[in-house]
Amino acid sequence: MLADSEDFKKLGEQIRNFSQHKYEKGMLPDLSNINMGALQKQQKNSYLADIKRLISNCKITGNFENCEKELEEYTKKYIDEKFPVSLDTMFNILHSYQMEEAMSIIDIPLQSFLLYAELIKQVYFYIQETYIKKIPYNLDVAFIHEFIEYSLELLTSIGSLLLGKNYNSVISIYRTFYENYIVFSYIQNHPELKLRFIDHAKLDEFSLRIELSKLRKEDYTEIENQYKQLLAKYEKGFEQDYGWAPALIGKSKKLRMMFSESDLGDTFTYFYNLACEYTHATAFSLTNRADFENTIGFLFGIAEIFSKEFQALFKVLQFSNNKEKHLLRHWINVASKNFTEVIKKWYNL
Repeated sequence: MLADSEDFKKLGEQIRNFSQHKYEKGMLPDLSNINMGALQKQQKNSYLADIKRLISNCKITGNFENCEKELEEYTKKYIDEKFPVSLDTMFNILHSYQMEEAMSIIDIPLQSFLLYAELIKQVYFYIQETYIKKIPYNLDVAFIHEFIEYSLELLTSIGSLLLGKNYNSVISIYRTFYENYIVFSYIQNHPELKLRFIDHAKLDEFSLRIELSKLRKEDYTEIENQYKQLLAKYEKGFEQDYGWAPALIGKSKKLRMMFSESDLGDTFTYFYNLACEYTHATAFSLTNRADFENTIGFLFGIAEIFSKEFQALFKVLQFSNNKEKHLLRHWINVASKNFTEVIKKWYNL
């Protein structure tokens, strides 16, 4: 049987070792020090250099709250010079990422999304290297950092799927983006739930390790005791899905309840319902194949969600100065605007 094979046992050991995050003192798993390959390190250094130049070259001074338009124009000029969205110059940019073989299938709308993703990553890596890795542990910062990390992983996956013309899967990932942000927004509105959320994640981890031990026919008494001790801290129903949110325990349509407290509009509901149609095994999903045009609304939604996640980070992170904070915020906003403007112009929206 597969469960008795040596390969299966080795796989189980790898999964168990990987999943054993350290949650001491209510800390989230630290993903900011993942080892990167040589190419990614070179890319990261380039990201940091670009943002540093953006900040150091800016001569705008004074009350930055009164210089919004000036800062936006400066940021747009900087981004447009660095990443011009045109077929003539895109070859050299994509060549630096070893993507020249894909040039024949990449049109301007897709280029604009790939560039948007690169711009978002630049800001994230700069903040991670300059602040998150260096400041004392802060639960508010760590929480947002964790959600943005996951969003960036999804963004990278979407880029690969778009290049492979796997649009149905892009729409499916949007559904994950949406649900992830709804939870994120709900917890931001109820910060007292953060430690409950972390303990619930730990409880789920214990549960998975117990099941893995059963498959491997190992003793799981110790893990089960840890599970019971953690569960004893909370009320009945805590182990259920979304049990970390007392107001949701025993309620139906939990996601809809959380959505009502989010800052997303009804348009997101429409695209979420459509994403479910593409994701679930229905007559629609089995007979309809999306193309790039079908994904545009979902890509706009992803850009909006990223903007909101970074806004939350900017609120809790202490920057060295206001100019840096405002420039980074405008970098995100202008990147989103550039992307949406290219798409709208290309398709006459």
